[in-house]
Formats: sequence, structure tokens, C-alpha cells
Amino acid sequence: MGLLNIVKGKSVFIDTAPFVYFVEEREPYATFLTPFFEAVDAGKIRVCTSTITCAEALVVPCRQKDWNLVDQYEELLLDTPALTIVPFDLDLVGRTADIRAKHGLKTPDAIQWATAVQCGVKFFLTNDRGFKRFSKPQVLLIEDFI
Repeated sequence: MGLLNIVKGKSVFIDTAPFVYFVEEREPYATFLTPFFEAVDAGKIRVCTSTITCAEALVVPCRQKDWNLVDQYEELLLDTPALTIVPFDLDLVGRTADIRAKHGLKTPDAIQWATAVQCGVKFFLTNDRGFKRFSKPQVLLIEDFI
């Protein structure tokens, strides 16, 4: 079953990698993710991500002073109505610390997972196998679809 069939009409947390693959047109992932992001843009899938995603995605473009790429990320992340960016705030601190303590994740990954749980999403879209140890939300690895 394809990704769109699984997530259509559901809520999805998007980790950093899918954004990077799509915006920077990294193949084979970009071609695979295009219908997904088109469905998000059309409002067929409710998605969220964290402010950590924004920070992580902008590191390389900022380092390379590629302001056009920065603009592309900002347009996608800030101007997509069906995308909610959840700030890392005090409500997430305790959950993040608990996840780090129990599962040994690095802080950015613990924040991502804590944010997904707080958002109450059905799926967590990533390409990081480290998240497969979790069951709810259900982890969807891009690599498994390609």
C-alpha cells in the first residue's frame, strides 16, 4: 500500500529529512514525496512539525549562504496552511526529558518525538530508523516505500 493511501485523511508529523529531500530535490526521495506534499498543499493531509525541524533544515543553506534555498524552506514551512509548526515550549520540556531518559535519544530527536505525541498524530514520517523502536504514533520510514 502506498504512502498516500495510508495517510490520506489522517494526521502526520513530518521529521526534518522529508522536508530536506523534497525542498532540495534529493532523489529518489523527492519524486516519491512530491504527491505527498501536493496532498498536504491541497489540505488532504493534516501535518505538523516542530520548530526543531525549521532549525535543522536551515543549517546547510545558511552555512552555504544559499538564501534562495532558505526562502524555499521558509515558503514551505511558513506558508503551507495545512502545516502546523509546534514550538518547543515548557509543555514539551518534561515529555522530552522523559523520552530522553527512557530511550536515550539525542535531544533534537526526543523533541521531535515528544512533539508528535503531543500533537496526537497517527503517523510519524521520517527516514530515521532509530524511531522504529516506538509504536504510537506509527513510524513510516520513507526508505520502506522506495
